[in-house]
Amino acid sequence: MARIGVFVCECGSNISEKIDIAQLIKHVSTAPGVVVAEPYRLMCSPDGRSYLEERIKKEKLTHIVVAACSPREHQQTFMKVCERAGINPYLMQLVNIREQCAWVTMDPNEATEKATRMVKAAIARVRHQAPLQRREIAVTPDVLVVGGGVAGIEASLTLAGPRRKVWLVERSAGLGGSVNSFPRTYPDMQDPRVGLGSRIAQLKANPSIEILTESQLEQVLGFFGNFQVRIRSTREAGQARELKVGAVLLATGAKLYDPAKIRGYGYGQVDNVLTSMEFEVMSDGDGVRLSDGSMPTSVAIIHCVGREVKGYCSGICCMHALKHSTYLKQRWPNIRTVHLYSDLCVPGKANQAFLENDVRAGTELIRAAGIRVAKGEQNINIDFVREDGAPDRLGVDMVILAPAVEPHADATELAGIADIALDKEGFFARHHEILGSSSSSREGVFVAGCAQGPKDIPETVMQAQAAAGMILASLVPGKKMEIETMTSHIIESYCQGCKTCISVCPFGAITFDERRKVAVVNEVICRGCGNCSAACPSGAAVIKHSTYDQIYQEIVEAVK
Repeated sequence: MARIGVFVCECGSNISEKIDIAQLIKHVSTAPGVVVAEPYRLMCSPDGRSYLEERIKKEKLTHIVVAACSPREHQQTFMKVCERAGINPYLMQLVNIREQCAWVTMDPNEATEKATRMVKAAIARVRHQAPLQRREIAVTPDVLVVGGGVAGIEASLTLAGPRRKVWLVERSAGLGGSVNSFPRTYPDMQDPRVGLGSRIAQLKANPSIEILTESQLEQVLGFFGNFQVRIRSTREAGQARELKVGAVLLATGAKLYDPAKIRGYGYGQVDNVLTSMEFEVMSDGDGVRLSDGSMPTSVAIIHCVGREVKGYCSGICCMHALKHSTYLKQRWPNIRTVHLYSDLCVPGKANQAFLENDVRAGTELIRAAGIRVAKGEQNINIDFVREDGAPDRLGVDMVILAPAVEPHADATELAGIADIALDKEGFFARHHEILGSSSSSREGVFVAGCAQGPKDIPETVMQAQAAAGMILASLVPGKKMEIETMTSHIIESYCQGCKTCISVCPFGAITFDERRKVAVVNEVICRGCGNCSAACPSGAAVIKHSTYDQIYQEIVEAVK
């Protein structure tokens, strides 16, 4: 016979100011199987956890219902208390009466009635919950990093250790990515290649890192902790390597939008119209020259080239463009530099100071629309419309275009190989914008740097280190990794062999046994998302801890 304990957290005043705790206790204490129903001021506090553990032991409770806050915050907290008290943690049900009731139901009477229904529903459900056992698997601590730019280099150096090997795969012949073309960075205007060269030297000297240049990722099979990947050399035709790794980190960078795709900017048609990256290469040294070899006396920098086509602001182009005018003014103070922009993106105090210094040096800022670049009689004509609607024309010797940042052309192919999702812009999608900003849609596959979206160098380094930190926290050499407990399983006598579950499983955890003509779940890969259970027409696919009986009893009690 189940002995159910119900414990209601007042959460300071967060719950108690809207919900009548005494009335709630009174109504739920008479539910079948309930032997204890008590409130507590702050259940998640150390004293609250100790109190809960003591009451479970003293009353010999077999099932627990905790009415408190979001399971995202304290599901694991109360499960651990149950374990210490000697009962299976899966015989506990947490009811969110804070976010889903007290905080969103303004009338106290309605809030109390709603909370009562929610707790009674949990009591009805918990009677049908079964004990589950946590499981662990051995993992491979080694990591595959794809992309040898700043993100890949920083992640590799962070990950590598005496008991963890890192394979760094780069499709080109060298390391460093696009930073190799930068003679200076903002706001310090220092050459980043000095620091980059030092990091590459550390990378090559590290015995725990193996660098595979002129190579590409070809296959990713398996699951977090136990992936099998195939790397193929593009230099040695046909040569492939099979590696076992615990995680995959994609840091393949991005590229600039091709301004030749947009008519009106003169790129590829008018002499001395360059992209920002082409100007980086030209300005490395004293090479800023026009096509006839002379020095320009005036330069226009056009922002947001391709922004309307791509549908997003890249966020880093404005600072990149301001770096060019700062360099020109520092090198040749009398040169005229003009920025034509639609919006300026200058985040942070240091970047704002950088902009202001450039303006004080004489750089002009003009908000413009309808920009058209054409060859003039003596120089380049730029026709545009000013902010007040007045048409204007600017004559300059050189034009620098600041294109949008976009995914590499092979991003879709690589996403298919790694079995991860892309966002609507075509970059590798984050698992969660805040809670999983370095995780992809597939567990164990991480993303960092511009492959996930436009970033400057400091932000790229931070995200690479964050991704590496997530891997280090999960893949500890010599330790096993806990896998999902609430997985799906197939009731074979119900299975009709329609394979619907296979088509909706986002983790590739379900296969079909051709001999027995039934679906089979690999519970190591399964993450318990519930897609198969929802889609199965015969009810054969069932999620542990979310069975038909459990959900049915919960709903029946909630709608009484």
